[in-house]
Amino acid sequence: MAREQIAESKIHLTLAQYQERATAANQFKGAPEAIDQLRFGFFGEVGGLLSGVKKSHRDLGPAEKANVREELGDALWYLTTVTAEYGLRLEDVGTLALTELQRRFGLGREHKTVGLTFHEFDGLLAFCHTQLTTMSVGQHLCQLASHAGQLLSRAKEQDLVGHPPLDLLGILLADMVTVGALFDVTIADITKENLRKFESRWPASDAPYHPLFDGDRPSIEQFPREFSIRFIQRLTPDDKPYVVQQLNGVNIGDRLTDNRTQADGYRFHDVFHLAYVAHLGWSPVIRGLLKLKRKGDPDLDENQDGARAMIIEEGIATWIFNHADRRKFFEKTTTGKLEYGLLKQVLDMVDGYEVASCPLWQWERAILDGFKVFRELRNSGGGIVHVNMNKHTIDFEPLKEEPERDAPRRKPSVMVGAALPPNLKKAP
Repeated sequence: MAREQIAESKIHLTLAQYQERATAANQFKGAPEAIDQLRFGFFGEVGGLLSGVKKSHRDLGPAEKANVREELGDALWYLTTVTAEYGLRLEDVGTLALTELQRRFGLGREHKTVGLTFHEFDGLLAFCHTQLTTMSVGQHLCQLASHAGQLLSRAKEQDLVGHPPLDLLGILLADMVTVGALFDVTIADITKENLRKFESRWPASDAPYHPLFDGDRPSIEQFPREFSIRFIQRLTPDDKPYVVQQLNGVNIGDRLTDNRTQADGYRFHDVFHLAYVAHLGWSPVIRGLLKLKRKGDPDLDENQDGARAMIIEEGIATWIFNHADRRKFFEKTTTGKLEYGLLKQVLDMVDGYEVASCPLWQWERAILDGFKVFRELRNSGGGIVHVNMNKHTIDFEPLKEEPERDAPRRKPSVMVGAALPPNLKKAP
């Protein structure tokens, strides 16, 4: 472990620090419906936890434990943002939660009220490990669900007249810490993982892009940092459209059709790969089309630029396209609003590949910008797509010429009977 990582691992995250970072990603902040939406979200995450666990047992595998960590982390995020919308401090909620835990375990220890960290909770639960082993997981899950229901059922009018549910929020935090401990998951680990998750999804305004993956490769193995692709739509004699792509006047790749009885514009789908180049610095498909595979490094060439990586990228593009087709190709979806489940599935699909290190917000920009240009290409029947990797942009420019129709194929002449070879023909 590097010295910086060791130093970071010794820093204990305070509840105040977590609240500041969590609320920065709150998309409902200040909205009239914020408290209701956030309470719904909290209740949903608790329900997701119950659904994921299903049976009250301790022997969960790695995947099930990861699910517990994620669901509790998401529930903590909602609890924290609910706390902030009520005008309360998570540190005060945490103080009440520690007091509640001490009551449950019959302790009378003093604890911090200022600068409270999540490690304080883990230390207390570790001290009470023997008692934890005798507790019922099912009972505590039911208790958490019951208290979540109480938060959801509170009348909004009651909250607005100055009676925020501080005590209930403290009890809920105590419930969540206890449930985590029953599954051998610490609240400190939950918060660290949750921070990585929502900051990957909703970045700070100055969040940098991930460094380009071919930045240290020779220029002959790098994507051009600025280039333009012409998408030229043509028609077959029977009026079926197809697309030819050109770079610097040279055709690249095969001509593309929709490959579907009912036309949907999929012939322009290579624009999604170009969006991946612009926002992720990644596209094995485009790297192959432009003959830019990183041959100088056999490992990169085989594992990052090879056929399997291309198949996965095409699979991602097709899967998202089918998903978007039912949502007007994301025409009304704004930045920050793309479904988290979709982004998470994409990240699962690229697990083990270099692009998995890109945060979710880069994927969201690539997807939304790609579909924006796709809609323009489809509506215009072709166009020029400009890619700028330095500025992380992809833009559309219409073509001036109209789509051309291919000339009808000449029918081959039909010969009846067999013709004699020239050397066997009789002289007149």
